[in-house]
Amino acid sequence: MAEMDQGLHRQQNLYWNQMVELKVAASYIRCYRDYLGRWVTGIGVVKAVASSTSIAAWAVWREHAFVWGAIIAISQVVDALKDVFPITKRYKAASEHAVALDSLFIDAQMEWENIFSGSYTDAQINTRLHKLRKLQHDAEQRSFKEGLPIRADLFKEAQDESAAFFVNTYGVHLVTGGTDVQTR
Repeated sequence: MAEMDQGLHRQQNLYWNQMVELKVAASYIRCYRDYLGRWVTGIGVVKAVASSTSIAAWAVWREHAFVWGAIIAISQVVDALKDVFPITKRYKAASEHAVALDSLFIDAQMEWENIFSGSYTDAQINTRLHKLRKLQHDAEQRSFKEGLPIRADLFKEAQDESAAFFVNTYGVHLVTGGTDVQTR
């Protein structure tokens, strides 16, 4: 009976699973963005401190002017190249991608309510599922042309965050493990 029920609601289940995957992806990209943000902030602080203390030290200890001048020059080069460093580019891309996925997820939730209530036929659900997958794929390609790196620790954090969301919002417990999040 459960198998027959699964077959009768196959399109609903496929859409639900895609929505869960989208939530994990949205949670992951926020975790990844925050991780990169800490690095970008740290680099900025080091640059500011190096530049400021070098100028002050140069003024006080002129006999080591070459050392302080070199530190200032390096700081200026790092500042000039900040947009070239992959970490800064990835941070900007992750920030944009987080907004795109959050927006997609909000739309998917609204659509899910209509799907769950039976307002759509299987063909209509399939069309909406295709559109959701395509929008998610296109958003990632815009932000990460070379692909999105996956860090296992951040992915696990995203799975846990998503599982808590689905419990709190829908009362559904997700089974997490490996790289997949599945409904129970």
